[in-house]
Amino acid sequence: MRFADEKRKKIVILAPISNNYINYFDAISGDKDNLYLIFAMERHRDNYPETLPENIKFVFLKIWNEEYIDYVISQTFGQQIDYVYAYSEEEIIFAAKLRKKYQVTLGQSLTSAEEFRNKLTMVKAAEQAHVAVPRYWPVDNVFDLIEAEKKLGFPFVLKPIAGMGSMDTFVVHDHVELERLAADKILRGYLAEEFIPWPLYHVDDFVKQGHFVYLISSKYFANTLEVKNGKSVGSVQISPTAAEQKLIRYYVTDLLKGMDTPENYLFHLEVFCDGREVKLCEIGSRLGGGRILQELEQGLGFSPIQELLKLDLGLPNKVDLDKEYKSAEIRGFVMVEPGRGILQKLPAADAVLAANPEVYDYYQYAKLGRTYNGAASSVEALAAISVCGKDSRTVEEKLKELDAWLKKAAVYS
Repeated sequence: MRFADEKRKKIVILAPISNNYINYFDAISGDKDNLYLIFAMERHRDNYPETLPENIKFVFLKIWNEEYIDYVISQTFGQQIDYVYAYSEEEIIFAAKLRKKYQVTLGQSLTSAEEFRNKLTMVKAAEQAHVAVPRYWPVDNVFDLIEAEKKLGFPFVLKPIAGMGSMDTFVVHDHVELERLAADKILRGYLAEEFIPWPLYHVDDFVKQGHFVYLISSKYFANTLEVKNGKSVGSVQISPTAAEQKLIRYYVTDLLKGMDTPENYLFHLEVFCDGREVKLCEIGSRLGGGRILQELEQGLGFSPIQELLKLDLGLPNKVDLDKEYKSAEIRGFVMVEPGRGILQKLPAADAVLAANPEVYDYYQYAKLGRTYNGAASSVEALAAISVCGKDSRTVEEKLKELDAWLKKAAVYS
């Protein structure tokens, strides 16, 4: 299975997510100078062309088997490779372990990956950077949970150290809820944090050699925990001149100084801000979820995922080190929460776009005939609706209007 020519750079790409979303294949398909070994899912085979260049090989997997991936890499490239690329949050640690094993110097180290992935390691790194964080307490058993309440008081937040998308995350309001969690959950690998009742923001950034390629902040009008209360998750970009943006920029700069970071990377940061102070929620070395990729592509004119890959590989790219990019107009999106029952009808995307010129992206997640019972996490939705406009207030009002309209238009049985 080895490539015939081993003098060229050996590149491994971990791609469990559909190429229709990432579209990284377009970034490398014209490169004849490097050797590529790409791991993708069998169910996504149709996302790729049938005929491939001789220097690009695919391994399609029925299940994402890390041990088998490691084995195939060793059989194909031997004991040393030049680059490992991973986009999805689940693969951050695995990719870093591969870099360590195969002596890859470019990209994120294992120490860095753990700081950006493990919430306990993350908050300790932030403390070392001398930035504000919520009071916290590690929880690995029911006794730790009881101690967390003593240290933090009610309400407090309980979240998995390696979690994502608000899944398995709880706000504990009183002793009744604490007792229920103690009885119903195996409490290993959790972090308890004081509840911060401030507005929540997400910050998306592309860093090249310590330089901000862009730094775009958005405010949640319904945050990722509010799906449990029947609200659709949504956010709107804030103006680059907003007072909160200045506070957040200072916070980001100080936070990153205390973290182990690669030379070039993307990050998605969530922070609480009351207009005077900023506190950490969490940070990941990846692009944000929802429709943040589409926001950035539309507002900046390029895909951060593709440009990071090309930048690291030394391929021609659109990133100008002497420029900090700003988004064109103000953009936002809402992930419309499903109702309850068997979904029978939804409006067609073409009709939504035609009737609402402010909408630049409409993506339907839901499937007709499927049973829904609300949203269990922030990544579940009927559809995502993206809007652009002249200011944050106008965009937010339109998103809320469309959210209510789509919920009413959806028909269940």
